[in-house]
Amino acid sequence: MIRLPMTGPPEPPPAGPPAGKSAGRPAGKPATETRLRIQHTVQLAYRIDGQGSPCWLLFNGASLPMQFWDGLAEGLARGATVVRMDQRNVGATRADGPFSLLDVAADAAALLDHLQIERVIVAGHAWGGRVAQVFARDYPHRVAGLVVCGTGGQFPATVPPMVLQQLREAGRAGDRARWQTALEAAYCAKGFSTRQPEAFRALCELQWSQLSSQAERAAASWDMRIAPSASYWGSARAPALLIYGSEDGNGTAANARDLAARLPGSRLHFIEQAGHFVIREQPDQVLALMREFADSIETGLRTP
Repeated sequence: MIRLPMTGPPEPPPAGPPAGKSAGRPAGKPATETRLRIQHTVQLAYRIDGQGSPCWLLFNGASLPMQFWDGLAEGLARGATVVRMDQRNVGATRADGPFSLLDVAADAAALLDHLQIERVIVAGHAWGGRVAQVFARDYPHRVAGLVVCGTGGQFPATVPPMVLQQLREAGRAGDRARWQTALEAAYCAKGFSTRQPEAFRALCELQWSQLSSQAERAAASWDMRIAPSASYWGSARAPALLIYGSEDGNGTAANARDLAARLPGSRLHFIEQAGHFVIREQPDQVLALMREFADSIETGLRTP
């Protein structure tokens, strides 16, 4: 875990005008200058697996800790370096105050500076795909390639609102059985829990643990008004790979096709029997696509 740079304690605000007096400046009196010290504390939890080139930088979905990438990260690390972190308000990272996609991208850049890593292939799942696009836009000199998995934001989700309401209500009530049913309906392909019971159990265990410890991270909250999707959607100019589940009601095919159309030369793949949690539902297929993509980038860098 690293503590990101921060400033000193905030200055006390200037004294206000006396009671009954206007806050306006008296005629002829020059304006005065003062300073505001902005304090912002971030203790960033991160992990590195593997070694060598290429280097992957992984961004998690909203409310998902870096362990959500476990299977894929382990596979990628066989022949590469993999860096992942818990963004603000998730996992073991501790932060306070509102934050934006811009802040999370800047946190990642600070982490790479700390690790003395110059260039990465950046990959984001779901909400993390939004951060990955912001990172690719704002730090293009550090991005060799971009992978987006199941990311929405440009077009609305198609998951029925009633399913999401059931998920929230079951979580608040501590009704895990009902919560798991709603989770599968909202984020997974039909029949996932039957086809891959162990994978579904592990997914639920990870998600439920985050839900039950949510109060510990309540000091930080995402401000979605900052950096809306129109400001970054399809703006990256690095080689891009897009991976979506064919039954993703959150990322949706509309988002996938629109993003592919905006990223020249990008590759779009739909994976069958996968929903929004495609990297957990079909990890082997996702891993193969990501490795092939990394190989193509490495080959391109070696070609004169």
